[in-house]
Amino acid sequence: MKRFLYIILLLTCSCAIAQDRPNILWLVCEDMSPYLSCYGNTTIQTPNLDALAGRGIRFTRAHSNGAQCSPSRSTLISGVYAVSLGTDIHREKRPFPAAFYFPKYLRQSGYYTSNNAKQDYNNEQTPPDVWNEQGNKAGYASRIDKTKPFFAVFNCGITHMSRVATHTTNGRTPRSVSPQAVRVPAYVPDLPAVRDDIAWNMDAVVMMDQWVGKKLQELERSGEAANTIIFFYSDHGGTVPRGKAYTYESGTHVPFLVSFPKKWAHLAGQPQPATNNRLFSFVDLAPTVLQLAGVEKPTFMKGASVFGGTSNPYIFTFRANQGDSFCPSRAISDGRFKLIRNFQSAYPNGTRQDYQWQMPAQQAWDQAFTAGKLNAPHQKFWRPVEPFELYDLHADSLETNNLAENPTFKGQLVELRTELERTMRRERDLGVIPREYRKGLQARGPLYTLAQTENWPVGQWIAAAEKASMCHLPNVPELMRLLADKDPVLQYWGASGICGLAKAGRLKKIPAAATALIDSKETMKEAKCLLAEALVYTGSSARGLAYLYGLLAQGYGPAGAALQNTGAAVAPVRRQLEQLLQHEKRARYRFYIRSCLINCGALPYAALYPPGEKIGD
Repeated sequence: MKRFLYIILLLTCSCAIAQDRPNILWLVCEDMSPYLSCYGNTTIQTPNLDALAGRGIRFTRAHSNGAQCSPSRSTLISGVYAVSLGTDIHREKRPFPAAFYFPKYLRQSGYYTSNNAKQDYNNEQTPPDVWNEQGNKAGYASRIDKTKPFFAVFNCGITHMSRVATHTTNGRTPRSVSPQAVRVPAYVPDLPAVRDDIAWNMDAVVMMDQWVGKKLQELERSGEAANTIIFFYSDHGGTVPRGKAYTYESGTHVPFLVSFPKKWAHLAGQPQPATNNRLFSFVDLAPTVLQLAGVEKPTFMKGASVFGGTSNPYIFTFRANQGDSFCPSRAISDGRFKLIRNFQSAYPNGTRQDYQWQMPAQQAWDQAFTAGKLNAPHQKFWRPVEPFELYDLHADSLETNNLAENPTFKGQLVELRTELERTMRRERDLGVIPREYRKGLQARGPLYTLAQTENWPVGQWIAAAEKASMCHLPNVPELMRLLADKDPVLQYWGASGICGLAKAGRLKKIPAAATALIDSKETMKEAKCLLAEALVYTGSSARGLAYLYGLLAQGYGPAGAALQNTGAAVAPVRRQLEQLLQHEKRARYRFYIRSCLINCGALPYAALYPPGEKIGD
């Protein structure tokens, strides 16, 4: 009898513990910078989110780490930087360590976990022990035992870029925002299509705010509000060109609101309402939720709780690709100064890719550049990237004045460069591994695990990428040594450096030893593409174009990206491309073929997207 009473007492205590922890609700929108009226946007009003901010905490310096959906969410769900996982390329669905999903630790501790409904973690498959419920009907109301605390995620896609990826601005009705009413950021030219896309996106922000209002009403009606901590944020920055997919603030700075009910206000660590200027990023969200739930943080997680502990003095952000163009960038910021390091020196930010160019604004900017109608600041987006971009975010929040060559700011450049190089090595940044080569590696398991167990020379790979990015002619002997190495990653960055120098016109002739590698079975195919592209820039276009066209005809994406990057120089293979366009069935490759034909004048720009063709993100 005593044993029976003891068991009953244990069960009663465990229920009390379960009840005496906060519910946590995440309301997540997509592709949105801090466009809310509580952040100063006077074009629209967002009363529901303003009210949430008015009783909670409005964070002013929150950032996604990845500049696109899947790398951002990969970091968010794991508490590990996507570049450390090799999940930074959007969207690749790579193997993922089974332990690296923070909701499973909540579930193990007694929480009911639900996700409605987007995952997009850049993983192959989410393990079954992460969510109690996943899908369009998932939610905290589904749990049978109402004494269990919940962690519930609701995702709203209204503000996603797909809304503006309409090829044309025609037919956008009804509207709540006039294109004439919006503010165009200085880094984008003030064109009618740009205004229209911004206005159309502002309409979506208003609708998203209404969605938030409904979710908050549901919470009140459920009787759970007094026990629930509410988070609201966007998964990364907004849909204006040079926003999503770029490491500028417009791509990673997000709105972030948290509201604590009276019962759990002490967990906030500060009175409410409040404005909080703490610098933090999505790698901190998993530790934050675990701390609020009273669950110990696993040792693999990199971040720290937003509501306690020591914050990281720097924000580390990243990007990997523009469609099939592998063009990684990294950024580090102390909140005042920000350094962006671009590694693919032959490619511009304005490298066409099939999804984002469906935005009328993106196309209008592209056409204005081609027609020579842009001023120098607006042309920069379409020129090959500079290795370093340094910005004073207080004086230049839109990041238009690069201070990297300004001797006055040499101290900030050195400090941030040193910190960025240290961070990439400390976090074992696998994002320098070329895209196609990763596919072969991941057949053996998660890249994160392989890098640890097989002791990959990640530091050497990063150093090679750094050397290639500098676009210095004296580096050619070192680039040739990298090309001759048996390590495919080192080969790739040797070829990248050669291609960048050729694109810039600093290398007038490709060394014969490099040219010979195009026929070598020992040289990785992605490196060969870069060498073939370099041949086009240095006058040996026949051989370079023939090699790239042959690979594109086989369905090899990097070859299409390289051909596109050669611009009008692709003309000698015009006829072959026209024939290939008639037979190619994959929309992704048809895009590159049409882009090449537009570059050499064989197609009008309007042919980039035929009527009715929609390409996913």
